[in-house]
Amino acid sequence: MRRMWAVEAALVSFVLTVAAGCAGLGATPVPSVPQDSGIRGSVQLGPTCPVETRDVPCVTAYAALLIVLDPDSREVGRVTSAADGTFQLALAPGQYTITPAAGGDPYPFAPTQAVAVLPGRFSDVQINYDTGIR
Repeated sequence: MRRMWAVEAALVSFVLTVAAGCAGLGATPVPSVPQDSGIRGSVQLGPTCPVETRDVPCVTAYAALLIVLDPDSREVGRVTSAADGTFQLALAPGQYTITPAAGGDPYPFAPTQAVAVLPGRFSDVQINYDTGIR
């Protein structure tokens, strides 16, 4: 039994030594995302009725998937707006493109939107999905 314990201890020691020696080889640090900057806003769907008036706006909140890309078109984040249409996503300062996922074929549809995120601030964004109703 003692011999088995000694073998296990030696094995654990060996594994820890190898792991410590390899720690840093090929490791890519994961950049931290500041929690004090990013995008926030709301998503609307409209028109939702055939005739719009001032008293009766024909838009409604919309839950949608938004994909955020960096200037090299790499995905850096995703967020789904809540049932009330609101969303928020922490991002590092920089230039981004918000690509709203298609809601159907071809409608509802929302165009891509460029946004700049400044240090220490959340950029407000309004995403408007078109229903195709005319």
